[in-house]
Amino acid sequence: MIDNREDFIRWLNANGLNNNIPPEEQNLEDICVLDLTKKKIRELPESIGLLKNLTVLKLSNNRLSRLPQSIGQLKRLKNLQCENNLLTELPESIGGLESLVILNLNGNRLTKLPISFYHLSKLTRLTLATNLLESLSVRLKNFSKLLYLSLDTNKLKSLPDVFEYMDTLYYLDLSYNQLTELPSSISEIEELETLLLEGNEIHGLPSLESHDMLLRLNLNDNNLKELDFDLSKLEDLQILTLDNNHLKKLPDSLCELTNLNHLSASANILKELPENIGALSNLYELDIEENDITKLPDSFKELTKLKNFYHDSSLIID
Repeated sequence: MIDNREDFIRWLNANGLNNNIPPEEQNLEDICVLDLTKKKIRELPESIGLLKNLTVLKLSNNRLSRLPQSIGQLKRLKNLQCENNLLTELPESIGGLESLVILNLNGNRLTKLPISFYHLSKLTRLTLATNLLESLSVRLKNFSKLLYLSLDTNKLKSLPDVFEYMDTLYYLDLSYNQLTELPSSISEIEELETLLLEGNEIHGLPSLESHDMLLRLNLNDNNLKELDFDLSKLEDLQILTLDNNHLKKLPDSLCELTNLNHLSASANILKELPENIGALSNLYELDIEENDITKLPDSFKELTKLKNFYHDSSLIID
């Protein structure tokens, strides 16, 4: 332990990090929070494992290419922030972080996750955006306590069909991957409020009708030719974005979304809006630019709360 302490202090000195350790901390093992954000760190010493009482470790915006095996010794760690580094892999020992609740690994170079990663069953917030992940294990089902999951901007072509285990998930971001379809179990996430699917290659959707708590749905930049589910079931929906697809029409059921305040369907091949569009009594913003719409339905005049309306110059407005 003495050697570990001396090694850690030597590492602090070499990296000019002495001021990051509270002067009142006589015993390194008593440190609970360590913030090393933006310190140009290239490596962490194995001796970091002696910080047995650490609950928060912030390592974001550095130049770390690896994490030490000893990271798994931090049994009380609840929050690990390691965003915007150069990590290409995670140590097997990461599964030893048995108390971890929040994990941020955005903006690294991870291509896969070790099996031990899926032992982190207490996670409520997991962000893995902007990496190089190509697949996820079926062990993803172990994350049954997740509230927030971000997997956007990876290379995922498919997802394990395990979302029925994530009963409390309210935020799911799958944007900018290579997905052509979604696992049917996504329909079983009962408390989902935000679903972001932008920038994939999705041709069709499983039934999303069970998501009566959904507030935001983003389907931009896919290959959707139709919305093959009953939109009216998403009775709480407030934001719907459908830009850059191949939609020829918007379903009439859209007009039953009386809580909708933002609707964007630009860059499709729409020729008209639903006749009953005026029933969207709370619509505040509407974007239908880059379509083939030349005339609005009579009910459009009933959109009394509409403040922002984006359209092509060729559109005839009475």
